[in-house]
Parts: sequence; structure tokens; C-alpha cells
Amino acid sequence: MFALLMIALLSANVAEAQKASKYPLVSISPLGGVQFPMGNLTDSYDASFNAGLEFALRLNRETALFLNGTYYNMPIKDDAIGADAYYIAITAGPRYVFTSPKIKAQFFLEAGAGVYIFNRGDYTINAVTIPSETTTNFGVNVGPGVLIPLGKVADLIMKTKFHYTFGDEPTGGSRTFLGVVLGVDFKL
Repeated sequence: MFALLMIALLSANVAEAQKASKYPLVSISPLGGVQFPMGNLTDSYDASFNAGLEFALRLNRETALFLNGTYYNMPIKDDAIGADAYYIAITAGPRYVFTSPKIKAQFFLEAGAGVYIFNRGDYTINAVTIPSETTTNFGVNVGPGVLIPLGKVADLIMKTKFHYTFGDEPTGGSRTFLGVVLGVDFKL
């Protein structure tokens, strides 16, 4: 909610700022990629796809804020007991962009925090049905990325992020996974 409020407040002057700026201050990026379970998640789940949408607000040449919503599919392994699951992550945070006049691509490092909703479907063991489970926990993420110019209205965005959720996993630990995404960053 804080990130939404910040974006709303800062975007009030976006039109004026864009006129005086060399780069757009607001962008939207549809993203897709693959996620790799780590830690305790590797015991039960296979790697699979992810898809999301990200909004970014460029504050100046080096810094930006982002708001990201992503679906992470977690299919159950063939030899594991349980059901397919998924995460829905809604995170926000700062992005630091490393710029150079000699390189058109812009490398960045970002860190985010937010809500991770984990849902596991119901399944049956020995004629006993285990009900579905949904938990909502706080989580953080961090990772590098790159923006590669495609033209005046869009950039190619690629990034890798390590996700760590604090929570009440039945085994007592946290849940971690790695997400790799590719998308198109449309400048508004």
C-alpha cells in the first residue's frame, strides 16, 4: 500500500517531468520466465514458469521504485506426496541503475519486500483427503538485472531475483526460490 501511495504521489508531476527529461519516468513491464525452488521447496516442487506485471517510477538517472505482482507456478514432483502449489508475490522496492554514457544497456540491482501468498491444493493419501492450504507471509527479494534499449518506446528487461519468505512452513523453515524473468519495459 505504501508503494502504491508513493507512486500515486510522485506520478502527479510525471507529465511535466517527462517533458524536461531524456528518459521516461514511468514504465510498465509484462514479464515471464522460470522459477527454481530452493531449500525445503526442492523436496516437493519442480521448476516451472512464472508470469507477472511490473510498474516502475524512475526518480532520476540512477534510482527508481518498482511495484511487482507475479504468479509463480509450483508443480509437485512425481515422487512427492502433496498437490500442486503456487505463489503470488506482491512486492515493491528501490532499484539502483548503473549508467554509463559509453554503454547503452543499463545494469541495475534491486531489492524488494512484500506479501507472498502460498497456496497448495487439496490431495488424497490412503483415502484421506488433506484440504488445501493458503498462507500469507512477508518476504524479501534481491537481484541484478539489465535494461537493453529496443527503441524510443521500449526496452528489453532481464533479471534474476532470489526470493526469501519468512513463514510457517510445516517443517519450521522458510521458503526460498530463484526467479529468472524476461520482458518488455514499455515507456509511458
